[in-house]
Amino acid sequence: MISSQTDKAGDGEFASPPHSASMARMKSRYMLIVLLLVAQTAWSQDSDSSSRLPDHHIPLLPMEELQPTPPILELGPGLLEVGPLERGFESPTGAIWRPSFWVYGNLRTGVNVVDPPGNGNRMIEWAHQIELFGNLQLTGTERILVGIEPLQDRGQFTRYTMEPDSDIGWHDQTNLDITTLFFEGELSELFPGLDKKSRGQFDYGFSIGRWEVDLQDGILVDDRMDAIGVTKFFSVPNTSMMRLSVIYGWNEMNRNNNQLVDESRFFAISTETDTFSSTIDADLIVVDAPVLEGGDGIYAGLGLSRRIQKWGRTWNTTVRWCASHAEEEDNPIVSDGMIIFAEASTTPYGTDDIAYGTLFLGIDEFTSAARGPTRGGPLGKAGLLFAAAGLGSFPAALGNGADRSFGGALGYQWIMTGGRTNFSVELGARAPTEGNDVATGAIGVRYQKKLTDRIMLQCDGYSKLEEDGDSGNGIRTEILVRF
Repeated sequence: MISSQTDKAGDGEFASPPHSASMARMKSRYMLIVLLLVAQTAWSQDSDSSSRLPDHHIPLLPMEELQPTPPILELGPGLLEVGPLERGFESPTGAIWRPSFWVYGNLRTGVNVVDPPGNGNRMIEWAHQIELFGNLQLTGTERILVGIEPLQDRGQFTRYTMEPDSDIGWHDQTNLDITTLFFEGELSELFPGLDKKSRGQFDYGFSIGRWEVDLQDGILVDDRMDAIGVTKFFSVPNTSMMRLSVIYGWNEMNRNNNQLVDESRFFAISTETDTFSSTIDADLIVVDAPVLEGGDGIYAGLGLSRRIQKWGRTWNTTVRWCASHAEEEDNPIVSDGMIIFAEASTTPYGTDDIAYGTLFLGIDEFTSAARGPTRGGPLGKAGLLFAAAGLGSFPAALGNGADRSFGGALGYQWIMTGGRTNFSVELGARAPTEGNDVATGAIGVRYQKKLTDRIMLQCDGYSKLEEDGDSGNGIRTEILVRF
């Protein structure tokens, strides 16, 4: 036996006994099992480890402990109800409908005080806003939503002005104009007979009526208009999914100067693609308009959002590029230009807080394709100091137009009392790349406190200093009631 094993080994070396390799592997497995048992014992004794899984099951939180806040009116199945579905009835299209109607909304009331730079008049006002919605839910995908804003008309709010003297008194903007009215659903759910084998060829989502159109996070489009939109999801190689939407708007459109136009028409192709590491947004818009309404315009936007692991932290990042082109001469409604915008945020280690930063560069005179009367300019997402308040005449501290300028903001939000309170501080600045505008820096703060399940207190303030030495300040206090 030895000589035969020596012959197999060759070169005069002895081969291993037939079962020595398997025995060695078995010993290694025993050693590994022993080490794992020792490690498990040590780990189980480490009761202070915050990442250790518990030894007992944790049940789901019951609805009684969640204490959800329902709408002020519910007819039919409730918004937050759990349990078996009602039988419902078969609609003329063949779909099974389980109708319910909910009424909900927001009440905002606040005092604004603004001391503008230079010799401007101080402004003090008490402004009000109500958003009231009625939602007729037919199925999980089909619904009709109607809404009104009875204390606001085209960006003018019902308010009482205390200063300046030339504007003292009540300003009544009450109305019953319908600001939201649309039907949305999915074709294959609305007409189940079209796709009896559930192959998905008729899985088209759609919305028709007066609804919100928001593209490139509100930089390219941020408006409520009469429109029809159709959406389809596609499987694309090397992606998890791609959404393609086609939108046509024909009425109630506001252009870049936040003013209503009558004869302009809106065409958009919007895509959103989820890859394994990023979300990519790409949009192309054409506005067909007479010269008196600014003329034709072509708009494009590209956005990239992703999470990045850097410096031991997870960063949420977004970069956007948007451009506009006027087919006729440049004007305040549509002109040639572009904007490059970037933002990043993270949660500092050991906290629930949020630290964030933004940067922007405006080249020439970028204009949005459509902007609602209360939406301000395209830089509203750049931070507290750039955002429109959306209540009364309180201005953005650093403005929110992007013409021939660059700047950004750094901010930190403290989350306190289990999420019922937060406090934010932000530093921001902007400077012109050309022209006669002056550079401006500012500091802003925001305090939000949840008083009850329906009521929140919010206080904002800022102080800014311009390059020429002029300074300005603003403060506002608001009560928000959700019902």
